[in-house]
Amino acid sequence: MAKNNQTVLALTLLITASLIGIFAVLGWIGYSLTRSKSEIKSPESTDLVKTTTNSNSLKQVEITTARNVDYSQLQKYLQSKDWQASDRETYLRMLDVAGTKAQAEGAIAKDEMNALSCVDLKTIDRLWSTASDGKLGFSAQEKILREQKNDYRKMYDAVGWQTLTGEWLIQWNYNQQTKRYEYKPGKEPNFKTFPPGHLPTVERGYNFDVSFDAALTKCGI
Repeated sequence: MAKNNQTVLALTLLITASLIGIFAVLGWIGYSLTRSKSEIKSPESTDLVKTTTNSNSLKQVEITTARNVDYSQLQKYLQSKDWQASDRETYLRMLDVAGTKAQAEGAIAKDEMNALSCVDLKTIDRLWSTASDGKLGFSAQEKILREQKNDYRKMYDAVGWQTLTGEWLIQWNYNQQTKRYEYKPGKEPNFKTFPPGHLPTVERGYNFDVSFDAALTKCGI
């Protein structure tokens, strides 16, 4: 009888040890799978802008103007990541920055371009840069231009405005009634998935009689 009890006890201990071992292995497998999933990152395209800017940081941007321009609407559009409205608002406010000729004709003349307010250009750039984590705005575009050795064709290709073969991906029409430039249907910027430097498009591509880049360089942007 005692021998039978010892046999049962031995079997019980053996079964218990086996179960503990099985649970330990299952636990380790579960931990490994959980850890592996947490380490897998979603694929991200390095040439597309992804922004995570806190809206409060945009509210803290210093807004200064030498031309009494109201940037409150641009700030709101950028805060809500409405890139299309922000792009249009930038164009309109740039006309205000330039002066009476630009406001009347919808494009910046050479004399007004040479006298653009650096204070206002920097304000616009700060707003765009803050809203996009530094990936959009005038300074982002100028950085790309320098990286491309001041080769405008390569820079325009990099930011998605023109192909290396010279095909314009973004084009404008001039509305004689409103005296404003508007994007040609089918030739608008990509306001959803775009490379760094894609926006804003103000004074890029349609006004080659003047140099916006010279104005940015003069202002240290």
